Amino acid sequence: MRTYNFKTIAASIGFGLMVGLNVSCSKSGNNSENINGEIIPTAQNEVVVKSAYDNNAYPLNKLVCDPFDPDPIPSAKHGIKSSLWFRGFNQPIYQSVMSYINNYRHSDQSLFFNSVNVPTRMFYDGFPLESGDVVRDDLGTQLIEYFAMKFESQIALGPNDSEGLYELAMLSDDGTILKIKDPDNVITDPNVNGWETHINNDGDTPTRMKCSSRLIDMKKDKKIQMELLYYQGPRYHISNMLIWRKASQAGKDAYCNHSGNTYFFDPNHSSAPLKWLDLAARGWSVLSSANYLLPESGNTSPGDGDVSYNPCYNGTVPVISNFQVIEQLSNEVSFSWKTDIKAVSMMMVTNLDTGEKTVTQTDNVLRTTHQILVTGLKNNTNYRFQVVAISEDLGRAISPAIDLTTF
Repeated sequence: MRTYNFKTIAASIGFGLMVGLNVSCSKSGNNSENINGEIIPTAQNEVVVKSAYDNNAYPLNKLVCDPFDPDPIPSAKHGIKSSLWFRGFNQPIYQSVMSYINNYRHSDQSLFFNSVNVPTRMFYDGFPLESGDVVRDDLGTQLIEYFAMKFESQIALGPNDSEGLYELAMLSDDGTILKIKDPDNVITDPNVNGWETHINNDGDTPTRMKCSSRLIDMKKDKKIQMELLYYQGPRYHISNMLIWRKASQAGKDAYCNHSGNTYFFDPNHSSAPLKWLDLAARGWSVLSSANYLLPESGNTSPGDGDVSYNPCYNGTVPVISNFQVIEQLSNEVSFSWKTDIKAVSMMMVTNLDTGEKTVTQTDNVLRTTHQILVTGLKNNTNYRFQVVAISEDLGRAISPAIDLTTF
């Protein structure tokens, strides 16, 4: 029986949000079905070994993954978590990122990226992902203007970076605000909860370089909490890049505060570098995936493992076999299958009549023999069932489909 690698499954099963390692939301923003999955232990006196990760923290039908190629993330603790806001029908148009976040619709998707690296491009190309697709709203519509994103991570030195003083800068169209919590520069103002506005590049603008006003002292064991707020306003261009270099002074680059749609890159010729070449020659570079560590929230779901991890990290991929129906009743079906290594499992159920997708919860127990009872199905409805198996180190696989009609 053929088993698909999760990195390519989206193209095979038509999830539609991105090609590559990703899972999109269903066509319906709210799940109108009441489908549940009851995991059934298959061995008496089962020795329960749970995953170190809470695999229910990021529902797969609301997860957007950048495949992190060609710059893979070093571990499940690396990456950037992002939230999305988008303009609803007939809502006002704003000119600041916080107005977007405070007033627009908050998506229920969880997005993960490897870096903040979008050179100037035409607005109708959208906000790109490494997979080649673009960010979309909860209904699958490509977002080309009037949306905002919040990127959360920790800035750290990678294995090839040297210690010293660094200067940060943003290249963005439209507005960005970079906030940080630097342990060497504690902010005591109770109104900002410890956050320092390190770069303010807010407002409608062509691609503009905004430089920090002070240096940060980076050491091998130091982590600086980061919150990057970005919005894309009206057409015609999109860009968002977080860059840095070693420096002795901040804000002294000749291009700080310079802007232009064709100044740093040429959006009409595949974002070909222009003045960016000068910046690179002066030591500027984009922060790589090794420079981003996910925030350490310290929170766990009771008994269900760590929630501060990157669910898009792909470890050892389990092989799913012997996926079969055990019994079908009017509105419930039981299934069994095996994996070649220990994995947690859940069932992805697609209503073929509506396109709505549901992913059942897992008990987070690692097994090689699996059984589940899926309940809450509608009568006289066409469904597709697929197993999603996640190994101990977050390798993911998804099974071929079993299509059934309830009665």
